Amino acid sequence: MEARWEREFLREELADYLTSLAEQIRRGELQVAGLTQKLPPQAAAEILVKEKKGRLVAKLRLSFSTLASYAVPQQQALAAQVESFQAIKKRLGASWTALKKAAAGGNLPSEALLADFLRDSDAFAQQADPEWQAEMDLYLAHIHNLEQAHRLGQADMFQHELADIQASLSRCHKEFK
Repeated sequence: MEARWEREFLREELADYLTSLAEQIRRGELQVAGLTQKLPPQAAAEILVKEKKGRLVAKLRLSFSTLASYAVPQQQALAAQVESFQAIKKRLGASWTALKKAAAGGNLPSEALLADFLRDSDAFAQQADPEWQAEMDLYLAHIHNLEQAHRLGQADMFQHELADIQASLSRCHKEFK
């Protein structure tokens, strides 16, 4: 389930909408995309307010578990999927760190380190959220180029792709985390 929109509000309309959102949170029921989600007593929130170059930006990110709204078999399947995805992310992070460390100073890493990274990247891509598809396609293109640079023994091209992958990861994490 996802609902996302952008529109211009009159100041009073925006205040009314935010007040309604606050009242829903206080009641413990949040209506999104025609569905009502029950909120647990505690939820994580990230609030950002910044002024930069004459423009004020405010963002609110609210996060809470919705597992209680699923039937028990679905809860277990979702929990296993999340746990599996977390394990893949952890392995990918470790293989990425090892790859960068081995490539420090312009060296090409071993084929084994590259193979680990490629395996973990593929596993990550298979479980990635469809919402990330554009960023994932870019990431996979850089992974392909990285593999080709290694195969050709092109250390400069390999370093360039490492930098591109790092930039892609940063963009993706900033947008979707």
